[in-house]
Amino acid sequence: MKVILLQDVEKFGKIGEVKQVRNGYGFNYLLPEGLAELATKEALKRVEKMMAKRAQEIETTLADIKSQAALLNGKKVVIKTKAENEKLFGSVGRDEIATALEAMGITIDADVIVIKTPFRKTGVFPVEANFGHNVKAVFEITIEAE
Repeated sequence: MKVILLQDVEKFGKIGEVKQVRNGYGFNYLLPEGLAELATKEALKRVEKMMAKRAQEIETTLADIKSQAALLNGKKVVIKTKAENEKLFGSVGRDEIATALEAMGITIDADVIVIKTPFRKTGVFPVEANFGHNVKAVFEITIEAE
């Protein structure tokens, strides 16, 4: 039997793929769990339209991500915080960096900022933002004492 996957099925296939499966697997697992539907002509047309729309959405999202990365790449961000003898009272992490970027007019999600551990000293540090889809930006933060 031929089915169209409605969701990603681990170690089997991705959404929208047409797969040839055994009847028992299709009728007893894929169809009742809502993971797939029978591959009729109407279903194939509907899935084809859905996949074209999804591809367009991904393309638009990728263009947005690339523009954000281009805006961020090479920027120098200054963060002022309380410190004594180059040691911060607290730390500067992803959220603080995202807030400083937002103050500069660059809005990004804090989760894309890649740092191993929060910064606990003043100084200049390179920071990477990983937007996914192999889109990355590198910028510099300067942590200064208030």
